[in-house]
Amino acid sequence: MLGQQFFRVKADFSIKETLSNGQSSLVMGSVYFNKTKGQIVFKINFPENFISVITDSFVYTIKDNKITDKTPGGGLLQFSIFNLTLSSKLNNYGLEQSQVFKLTNVVKEDSFIISTWSPAVEKLKEITGDVLISQKKKQLFGLVFFDKDGKLLSKQFFEEYKNFKGLEFPGIITQINFIDGKEFYKITTFKNVVVNGMNENTIYNYSIPVQ
Repeated sequence: MLGQQFFRVKADFSIKETLSNGQSSLVMGSVYFNKTKGQIVFKINFPENFISVITDSFVYTIKDNKITDKTPGGGLLQFSIFNLTLSSKLNNYGLEQSQVFKLTNVVKEDSFIISTWSPAVEKLKEITGDVLISQKKKQLFGLVFFDKDGKLLSKQFFEEYKNFKGLEFPGIITQINFIDGKEFYKITTFKNVVVNGMNENTIYNYSIPVQ
């Protein structure tokens, strides 16, 4: 498969987010994903310098080469845009191969194909609901998440795709979370995308410090 040719991606990013206290935040830096290593490394340079690493089990915050925080992160790596893109699974958000969701409906609206994916595992039905996926020109455009009672939780939009050595990567991801009747926005912008870069091996293969 074509996706097997892609094993690394790097990008500069910025994340603008509205917070529950009415304020907003801005985070900037570079992100590195090494599919072979199986981890995402965020090298943050604003508003402060630190490193965040996502593995298949945990999320680490590292400052001055010391772990300052460690939290469970199951699923974050698998369903990250980096892993899904390099694995050629972004168009359906990896749900087709997940075996825990099943396709229950497909409709066409204008230039969009909208599919409904429902939990296929009883335990999952107790904690989450349907996921709606909209595709445009065979690319992932939108995601809509519901809770187990059918209440809207969040929406995501993927826009401004560009082609990098055959890899289609979105330039902007807009996430809207619905909490207590209010909308909270998180806008992630990617620039200077590098696919299969052979430099910066140290950060691509970043070693998490021993606690």
